Amino acid sequence: MMRARPVPADLSSAEAAARWAVRLDGDNVSDEERRAFEAWRSRSAENAAAYERALAAMHVFDASPEDASLDALRRAALRYQSERSWLGVRAAAAALVLLFAGLGALIVAGDGSNLFRGGPVASLYEKGAADYVTRRGEKLDVTLPDGSALTLNTETDLDVVFDGRRRTVEVLRGQAFFNVAKDPSRPFVVVAGGKQIVAVGTAFDVRLDQGRVEVQLVEGHVVVENAEPSGSASPPTRDSTASVHLNPGEALVATDKQVVRAAAEDQERLLKWRDGLIEFDNTSLADAVAEFNRYSAQTISIDDPQVAKLPISGVFRTNSQRKFLEAVTSLHPVTIEYRGTDRFALVPR
Repeated sequence: MMRARPVPADLSSAEAAARWAVRLDGDNVSDEERRAFEAWRSRSAENAAAYERALAAMHVFDASPEDASLDALRRAALRYQSERSWLGVRAAAAALVLLFAGLGALIVAGDGSNLFRGGPVASLYEKGAADYVTRRGEKLDVTLPDGSALTLNTETDLDVVFDGRRRTVEVLRGQAFFNVAKDPSRPFVVVAGGKQIVAVGTAFDVRLDQGRVEVQLVEGHVVVENAEPSGSASPPTRDSTASVHLNPGEALVATDKQVVRAAAEDQERLLKWRDGLIEFDNTSLADAVAEFNRYSAQTISIDDPQVAKLPISGVFRTNSQRKFLEAVTSLHPVTIEYRGTDRFALVPR
């Protein structure tokens, strides 16, 4: 006889309901499991109501297989599932709907077809956790519910929060290119490293790297200003003394100590990452190696300061570290020294 897998007693009603919903939806449900479920459901009106919401959430996922926002929740569920290995993706996704977003706030039409339209949309996770993630060496194209197109570069985490007043994306780490859909009634706000970039319809690149925020504006117009306090639901306010207006072809670099606005140099070169390329133009080996290390699990180091200063020029694929090293060792009197698994150094020859 199949033994019932107990639902942990410390779970909330919502999460327990999601587990029961998917378990009873499966095959080979034992009598022991059904008795355990009935005992749990009859324990409180809250449990019974949570179970009905879990069934409704699962129905939304079954009825809307092509919804982009539901795809994001499914990806979230796959990561969430790793902590509870037996929990199915549909149940994990249902639990995420119930726990983090609120089913009533998400479903506008009874069949789920208008999910995320017209009403407020909470973050798919709790605020400050990533909705979209790339690992080292990965690149990801995303279309948000409003039609805005995003491209995430290597090791990038983004948190997305839309409501009736503004569209907000927080760059938790990494780099992303934004092609913003026009919606004058709802500004598009990108938050990164204590700054916020406010746009309506435009295209720009944001990179957050160890407290340094770099913005490259390709088209349209953006305002870069200090970020509003966390949790603010108000539209962005304008502080002319702290705001920087960028025009196409301009760039901004901000740290804790200063904000520098300048004409973007070699903007096309800096944005080649969208095509999976890195271009160097008389770049020091130290900087070139640091850039390549963003994309590969095999890390390169340089101990010799003279080697670090050597220049390199050329265009390389982000996933072709070997070609980069071949170019370096053919141009300069250096060689590769292996220092263990996935670690090697450039040293004088």
